[in-house]
Amino acid sequence: MRLSKKKVVLSVIVLLLAGISIVGWLFLSQQPQEGFGIYLESNKLVISDEDIVSYNKTSHEIKLTARGVEKIKALKVPMTGSPFVIKINGKEIYNGSFWVSLSSLSYSGIVIDTLKIQDNTIKIEKGYPSPEFFKGSDPRNNSEIFDYFQKKGKLIH
Repeated sequence: MRLSKKKVVLSVIVLLLAGISIVGWLFLSQQPQEGFGIYLESNKLVISDEDIVSYNKTSHEIKLTARGVEKIKALKVPMTGSPFVIKINGKEIYNGSFWVSLSSLSYSGIVIDTLKIQDNTIKIEKGYPSPEFFKGSDPRNNSEIFDYFQKKGKLIH
């Protein structure tokens, strides 16, 4: 009988630890996201403040760290694109799609071509394969983004 009491106590402890772990994970996953981020549609963070060296207000180019470049290169982007959303402190600013310049499909939204990384820099562009395919108003000239990077000392012109 003594052995089964130990098993019951051990089982209760294991269940309590599992419950605490699940509650902790749920709590942490609901915390507001801090800083600037480019997220996949699944809410997976791709690029964060830590990956950004500078943001060019005029050309909408983002100079990345070597780690940031590796994150972009590691993306598995289909020919139909992979949607993203740009957020600041958890607030959605605008969305677009990661794209590959091998695609024969056009796109009328905002794109980041993952194959066009030059000098550790990605560019947020209108439309694919050219700006003529873009429809709507340009969301890139966003004062919240500019103010954010200005405060971080990462905004260039």
